[in-house]
Amino acid sequence: MRRGAGTTAQKGHPFGRLPGGGLADVLWDWSKSGTRNAVRNRLLRRLPGVGSASAYRFGLVERPHYAYGVRRATELAARLGHRGVTVIEFGVAGGNGLLALAEHARHYAAATGVAVRVVGFDGGAGMPPAKDPRDLPYLFAPGFYAMDHDRLRARLGTSELMIGDLARTLPDYLATRADVLRDHPVGFVSLDLDYCSSTATALDLFRGPEHGHLLPRVTCYLDDLPGTIEQIGEAAAVADFNATRSDRAIGRVLGLRAFTPFDPPWADQIYVHHRMDHPDYARLEVGATGDQLPLAPAPRPRGR
Repeated sequence: MRRGAGTTAQKGHPFGRLPGGGLADVLWDWSKSGTRNAVRNRLLRRLPGVGSASAYRFGLVERPHYAYGVRRATELAARLGHRGVTVIEFGVAGGNGLLALAEHARHYAAATGVAVRVVGFDGGAGMPPAKDPRDLPYLFAPGFYAMDHDRLRARLGTSELMIGDLARTLPDYLATRADVLRDHPVGFVSLDLDYCSSTATALDLFRGPEHGHLLPRVTCYLDDLPGTIEQIGEAAAVADFNATRSDRAIGRVLGLRAFTPFDPPWADQIYVHHRMDHPDYARLEVGATGDQLPLAPAPRPRGR
């Protein structure tokens, strides 16, 4: 969920309890893994000797879930022989996430040699009216998360910003950038549109018969899962997508916390679109896993 003047429920205060200040509220914030994780990362980032490489390795950067997505995209693109990759944020709001995504793109482009194109999609005028009860109208209202276009564009650099109705801008983008996307297929997507209906429109990225604009596996981050249920919001849009065909699934990455430094809560919000009918789907990712598990030597008998 984007930062802003949220309700007390969104901020994690039970029964609408308002913070009163003091030690009790400090302890309340630190008792939650998300708050604790973010503060710990900021402190570790300031330690002497923690440079950029270490910060990225241990997820101590701003929006580490975006860094993870860019890393996965560039690694897969490199292993499949692509010279570039595209990463997308659906739902830009003020633009802080898009700027962080661009920063991570620069880091991993330099680290892997894979060029990374950054694209953001947003209506540009705040959230539209809800279209469906599953759009969480009790949490979001028209006009939330408006954008200052001029200030954001002044800081975007080479990143692209597509403003307008997503039902129009997404197909237009895919059509007009088809040649570019063949060389830089989409490898990471952040879904931060809040509504079920808007998220369903963004998932049109995966619905067409063409494969050239996508890697065979596209990492996805679903921002607004916490506090919802599977029948509403982004989770409902994913469920509707998965019901259409079995060879193109979007699913949560199982067990990711166990393999991610410091057990971050955002690992539960990482999904992957598996495009099993993609012509490159079965190509082996060289170096992805070990290829042998030799039998360990027999233990030596203990002397008497």
